[in-house]
Amino acid sequence: MSSSERARVSVIVTVYRHARRLRSLLEALCNQETSFPVEVIVVADEPDEEVLGILREKACVKSLVSENRRGKVRALNEAISLSQGDVLIFLDNDVTVQDRKFVEKIYKWLQDFDVAEIKKIARVDTFIGKLVYYDYMSFGVASYIFEKRVKRCAGLNGAAMAFTRKALKELGGYRNVVLEDMDIGFRSFFHGFRYKYIWDTEVVVDPPSSLREWLNQRLRWSVGAWTWIDDYVFHFSKIASIDYALESFAALFAMFPGGIVYASILLAEGLPLLKLGLLAGSTVGGLFAPLVPVLAIYETVSMFLPPLPLSLVAIAVAYSALVVPIAYRIGYKVKPQHFATYILFYSTLWFTVMLAGFIRVFVFRKRDVTGWQL
Repeated sequence: MSSSERARVSVIVTVYRHARRLRSLLEALCNQETSFPVEVIVVADEPDEEVLGILREKACVKSLVSENRRGKVRALNEAISLSQGDVLIFLDNDVTVQDRKFVEKIYKWLQDFDVAEIKKIARVDTFIGKLVYYDYMSFGVASYIFEKRVKRCAGLNGAAMAFTRKALKELGGYRNVVLEDMDIGFRSFFHGFRYKYIWDTEVVVDPPSSLREWLNQRLRWSVGAWTWIDDYVFHFSKIASIDYALESFAALFAMFPGGIVYASILLAEGLPLLKLGLLAGSTVGGLFAPLVPVLAIYETVSMFLPPLPLSLVAIAVAYSALVVPIAYRIGYKVKPQHFATYILFYSTLWFTVMLAGFIRVFVFRKRDVTGWQL
């Protein structure tokens, strides 16, 4: 891009300390095939020497570097102020872009829409990655449902998303909340912005390296999500209003099938001690994080006790009927053994984390995760 040309698209990459996939990401972004000027902005807090070295190498990149931690929200808003594009794409530095038309496709979609969630797949070279793949798939299915049925956004994943500058200006940029991506996505819903789930291109995301890292990440997310809902419950209720009740239920079922498993245990005939143990464990889990995975195992094992296996089969069939056709439609692949593991174990653990976060925020009125980690 020459100095006389104004960028039509600004790609903003956030970095905290370590490079992760930064080098390969910038190489992909600097070699995009586009019919218009593009600028790439890296905003880095407390960067290590590897990050600084990469930024020095890349003449195609503008950088906003701070030796101190500004926080992601402030860093993003500063990058927005520096940017020129009519369309802004936001990426974390743990993603990989393999499509040379990635920017071109997003720009074209945002000629007709205001906000976009971009398809994500997990890197599947580890067992955790194989399961996180279905987590992104379920979120993609939920996003697709809202795009087609509601035509507005009900949450974004900040690893890869896009806005028009006009929409961002109306929203006032990012707000200083725990989950800034969830917050700005919901606010776009209340503003009535046109929403698109982009699935003809994608990013590949690095999954957590261990179960412990995954759990600690999700514990933070659950508290952040429930804290936001606690603060804005009146606005949040509009999304799940009678007008969007079916879509809201379908999207939540797609993302959290473990919630139906939990409800099936509580609604089953008999089994009073089993139910009491589940409720007591859920309550204590809001204070004692190491109990959360134990509770998830307890819940999963419970589903194999009569008469619950029939409920489990019904849930699996209903979930597959909802999710699999849409998943194939938007380009995901389903392997039966991994999909079954996702439904039986991963989704149960994820819902248990969300339930523990709910109890922590709404029952114990604790909004931090200090001491609530593994």
